[in-house]
Amino acid sequence: MKIKDLSRKSGVSAKTIRYYEEIGVLPPP
Repeated sequence: MKIKDLSRKSGVSAKTIRYYEEIGVLPPP
């Protein structure tokens, strides 16, 4: 799943998702 798809489905912005990856909340793809 791409960040764009995830952000659309979750209602979270792509910028926020990338931030979560950086701090370790989400694993990198």
